[in-house]
Amino acid sequence: MKKKKITAIMAVIMMAAGLSACSQSNAKLEGKSGIVKDEASKTEGDTGVVDQAPATYVLDAEYVNKDDIVSVDDTIEINGITYKIEKYEHTTEFGNRNKDTVADYLKDSCEGNIDENYNLSNGYSYLFITLTFTYKDGTDKQLEGNRNAGILYAIKDDMERIQQNSDSVYIDSYWLGGDESDVYHYVLGKGEGITSELGYIIQDEGIPEDSKYIYYCIERIDSKTNDKVQKYFKLEL
Repeated sequence: MKKKKITAIMAVIMMAAGLSACSQSNAKLEGKSGIVKDEASKTEGDTGVVDQAPATYVLDAEYVNKDDIVSVDDTIEINGITYKIEKYEHTTEFGNRNKDTVADYLKDSCEGNIDENYNLSNGYSYLFITLTFTYKDGTDKQLEGNRNAGILYAIKDDMERIQQNSDSVYIDSYWLGGDESDVYHYVLGKGEGITSELGYIIQDEGIPEDSKYIYYCIERIDSKTNDKVQKYFKLEL
């Protein structure tokens, strides 16, 4: 029995020693990145760690097909849903809009460029878009979607697109049929439509100097062909 106790104690001591050595090894590497070299390959003054530059990723440029740009007076239809811009306004003034449906992060994201009445300055401005969604055709009895449907792009002369904003900071009224994450949703029966005003932030520095336009893109996957469909409303600033 005594022999077994001694063996168990020795095992615990060896385990503790192993953990201690592991902790010391980790401490030496803490805060550094790289690959530890083989002991045999070390030279005098070698720290044993090879520092590596952080990886960088460059996104490929994306270009717009001119045939996918439509007038602000046109109607876009994708998968039986139509999108129609009723009106839009480019302004620095928030006006008499509903402050209760402004995104919580608006003032923080525009700190120093927004006043207590939500008016913007220093190259920041709003683009308010009033958009009508209509469930025109489909097999579902009801259709639920997101009224924050579009993405704002600037388009350069060579047709390269530059994303400006995909998240609205304002909507005129919440949908109350779900939880807090569903307030931008809608539910429509076939033939029904809903009209809402959404507000986006744009910055002058993100728009090419010689451009007078910004483009509101509706992008969906065609349910029949599985192809990506991108249509751009052309809005004059």
